[in-house]
Amino acid sequence: MIMKKTVILLAALLLAGVSMAAQSFEPSLFLDGYRLGYRYNPALQNEDNFLSIGEFRNQTRNTFGAASFLYPRGEEVVTALHPSVSADEFLGILGDNNTLGGSIDYNLVSYGWRKGASYQTLEASVRAAYKVNVPKDIFTILKLGTGDTNYTMGGLSLGGNALVELAYGYSHQVADWLSVGARTKLLVGIDALDYNVSRINIHLAGDQYRLDLEASLDLTSRWGKIRPNEEGYLDLTRLSAKDRWRLPSGVGLAMDLGVVVTPLEGLTLSASLLDLGGMLWYYGNAGQSQGTAEFTGVKSLSLADIEAGSIRSQFDDVLDALGSSLKVKALEGRTALEFIPFHVNAGVRYDLPFYRALSIGATGNYLHVSGFSYAEGRGVLAWNPWKWLGIAANAGGGTYGAVWGVAANVAVKKFRLTAGYSDGFGGTVPYTSTPLEPNNRVFTLGLTYDL
Repeated sequence: MIMKKTVILLAALLLAGVSMAAQSFEPSLFLDGYRLGYRYNPALQNEDNFLSIGEFRNQTRNTFGAASFLYPRGEEVVTALHPSVSADEFLGILGDNNTLGGSIDYNLVSYGWRKGASYQTLEASVRAAYKVNVPKDIFTILKLGTGDTNYTMGGLSLGGNALVELAYGYSHQVADWLSVGARTKLLVGIDALDYNVSRINIHLAGDQYRLDLEASLDLTSRWGKIRPNEEGYLDLTRLSAKDRWRLPSGVGLAMDLGVVVTPLEGLTLSASLLDLGGMLWYYGNAGQSQGTAEFTGVKSLSLADIEAGSIRSQFDDVLDALGSSLKVKALEGRTALEFIPFHVNAGVRYDLPFYRALSIGATGNYLHVSGFSYAEGRGVLAWNPWKWLGIAANAGGGTYGAVWGVAANVAVKKFRLTAGYSDGFGGTVPYTSTPLEPNNRVFTLGLTYDL
């Protein structure tokens, strides 16, 4: 089925990381040799000119973990829909909106140079992110079996976007104790997806589910128009590869602002606002869909089934049922102005007077995007014994619970390699990397060359 292929394609696109905002590198304030600290605070300056050969950052966030859906029962592990799991036990740990999201930020190239008291940067990056939001009502229906009740849920959605970022940064050392900076960004959209369910009706009969829904789909495309075929399903065959590189799917502007204050010797205060701006997306493909799907529930799955891949097969069957049943009514393309997620960062660093190579401090950050926000604070311990080595460790708490992280910066001749990893506590599902508890996981790897 064409529609089935569409659902699979869009799901794969999202899972590959197609869409929103990346968290800045929190240890930037504490690693002396890190050259891309201006991405955390545009007022941070480097001693030398540099060329970034590339930096990759991958981040995943989830407000719920696998432990919300898997429960030990004797020698077995069953799903939350199993009769042995009470509704209060399962539903009591879920929020009103349950979100899974992530982002990828790949800095293709950066160039920074000093001129007197000023420091300037140029860079090109590719950014992508995704978000899936499921309201608690969905799980309530599945658990309690209130199949004849209609629920209107604007919160059930998935979306994502990918864009190119071209940025120019300027910072100035106003005084020995004060530095200010700003970065302007031109955003060029590659693609964006927005899928929202406006009405859903779930019926339960034994172990069989029947789902009726209405939904809207916005998908950018400047190179072709997706239209329903004769049977009413989306037709992907009209997308032609030879027309891919035409006008961008969106344009936008954003700005970073920052200030660094050193009121006392060894004491540094940092504050920054990142990604103040938005994107104007052109949704060349828009549609409204409705349909009915039937599938078997997952109440009786055990740990053995999960290890054997049965749970993946079950959810593949659900996707297939949805994809083969939804029919789409094409609408005219439309534009939409969307604010991009913005960050508020704050940090304090104190170099110990009896041993300047050792620093203590704290960082805090807040992220906000429509329908979603995240906040955390961390205590930091850093060691910068030589110009070629810097190490930082941190721990604290955030919206999803306790967090920790480590980072290092190592120089070999004029090359500098930076790596960092941050995660929450709670472990993962056996044989997978699926987190058991809500978390905020970030991996960073970059390489620069001093000119």
